[in-house]
Order: sequence, then structure tokens, then C-alpha cells
Amino acid sequence: MIELPSYLILPRNELYRIKPLWEKLNEIHLRDSVHFKDHYSSFTFEKRIMTWTSLPDERVWILVGEVNDEIVGYCVATSTEDGKGEIDSLCVDEAWQNKGVGETLVRESLAWLESRTCSPIRLIVSYGHESVMGFYEKLGFYPRATILELKNPQDI
Repeated sequence: MIELPSYLILPRNELYRIKPLWEKLNEIHLRDSVHFKDHYSSFTFEKRIMTWTSLPDERVWILVGEVNDEIVGYCVATSTEDGKGEIDSLCVDEAWQNKGVGETLVRESLAWLESRTCSPIRLIVSYGHESVMGFYEKLGFYPRATILELKNPQDI
């Protein structure tokens, strides 16, 4: 019998526990990136969590799925002072994908954002990583705009 994950809120002083999964996600973004490989190749977990550690506790939600003390998925959601919400980072170990872990993590995180009356609630999908769009659409997220970023400001 396959053991199902248990879900728990991770205190920020235990963020290091999601580092291996976050690094896998960054590797996927590096692989899939069309124009910004240099960003992902130099992006570190320590840089990424600076936003989460700088926010007040009540504005950061870190939910993990765990099996035998091993984190198999995580979702970080954040809220802003003016009431906007974001699914900030999500990763599920490949062995646990398509088993409901990601959906549970996102739905529980959305419930937390909605309990804070966040509106709108958004997420960003990196260009090149469009394979996740169907997953997010199933959860009610749809493309609203495309944001372009100047790759090399020194070239203009």
C-alpha cells in the first residue's frame, strides 16, 4: 500500500527543508528557459528565500506534503499589505506528480489566501515552462497578460 502524504505548515526557520525540491525546480526552469538561462544558472535558494524571510509571519504560508519525514512537495503563498495574493513557488517531487499532491498544496494555499481576503490571487509561470498551464487552469488560473522583460539592458 502506498503511503499518502501528510500536509503541514512549515515554520520559516525550517525553510531549508524545501531547498532540495526548490533546487530541482530551478534546474527545470534553467532547462526550459528560452532567453534567461543566465538568471537561473546564478539563482540560488538563499537569494530566493530573501523575499519570504523579509515578510511578516502572517503574510507567508509554507505548506509541505511529507512522507516518512521526507518532503515530497511544497507550496509557498504570500500576501501583500494591499491584499494581493500569490502562489509564489510550487514544486512536487517527480515521483509524486499526478497523485494529487500539487492540487492539495495549491487548494490549501488558496484557502489560506482567501481567508485573508486576498484579491486578486496570481501566480507566475516562467516562459518555456508552459507544460504546467493545464494543471493551473484546472485549478481556475488563466493567462491574463504576458509580461516581457528586457534581457540585456546594456544592449539598447
